Amino acid sequence: MKTFDKKVREIKSRRLLLAGFILIIAFVMLIFWIIEIIPKDIEYGEFKKNEKTSNYAKATVYYLIGPLVQVENPKEKNNMLGYYIAVGEDENLFIVRLNEDNIGISILGKDIDNEAVGTLDGTEIYGSVELASYSLRNVLYECLNTILNTTIVNDDSFDKVLGGYYLDTVVEEKNNSIPLFILFVFFSSMGILYILINKHIRTNVNRSISELKVKGKLQDVIEEFEGGQLIEYKKLKVYLSPKYIFSYYSGLDVIPFKDVKEVTVSKRTVGSRDKNRYIIITTKGNKDYYIAPMQKNSQKVIFNELFTKIKKTIE
Repeated sequence: MKTFDKKVREIKSRRLLLAGFILIIAFVMLIFWIIEIIPKDIEYGEFKKNEKTSNYAKATVYYLIGPLVQVENPKEKNNMLGYYIAVGEDENLFIVRLNEDNIGISILGKDIDNEAVGTLDGTEIYGSVELASYSLRNVLYECLNTILNTTIVNDDSFDKVLGGYYLDTVVEEKNNSIPLFILFVFFSSMGILYILINKHIRTNVNRSISELKVKGKLQDVIEEFEGGQLIEYKKLKVYLSPKYIFSYYSGLDVIPFKDVKEVTVSKRTVGSRDKNRYIIITTKGNKDYYIAPMQKNSQKVIFNELFTKIKKTIE
């Protein structure tokens, strides 16, 4: 048998568990956000054009050939990025992506000629190791063959000559802190909202209990609730007893059947965001109670059953 006090406690704390769970998720998001914004030291390994040993790498470059391809920097208008062939140690060739406005390395045919190649000192560059996509490879070797006016590289020999990976010195840092912070704010707001809703429900319950005490009806309500004749409509958050309607959707409303003047079905007022259908109980004192919100079509049968039951009881 259900006890009135236990049900009151349950109604008062119904959303606190959910609020606590959501706030725990928000706390986890906060921890990840803090971890994300903490500056991290990047370790650069030696660049290997056919092997990705780390996400970031360094390489020594003596001079460049190109650019093979130029593309616009998506983050900065009027700033071009270029894909070059870099000549490294032992004339090892590989692809690098550079900012055209700040290269700082000699380009063959522009800054130096073939005779000056042997006099150059190496320049160490740093960047992220990126896989050369199929489309990028096609564009690069076609441009290279066009520049040299001969087929020096094709799809089969690309990896062997220029490598399957390239060194991208225009490092675009992946910033995950903003999405994490947005999630933290979202879950925090949801948790606080549920706490405020629970506070509103608690206030409503306490007010209803106080009104019953003032009217001297509390003991009668408790005895009726615990009398073993309750009909429960759990999905609609309503109990019916021979004398009372107990609605606990947004607090606790105890409505005596003898005080009911009219029962109707309707949605909230025009313009309300609440699209649920309600059973509206109008008392003889012209007070309206919106109870038993039908939130899903699957509740239609039980909703109609409850409406018919209340209607017959007051007739």
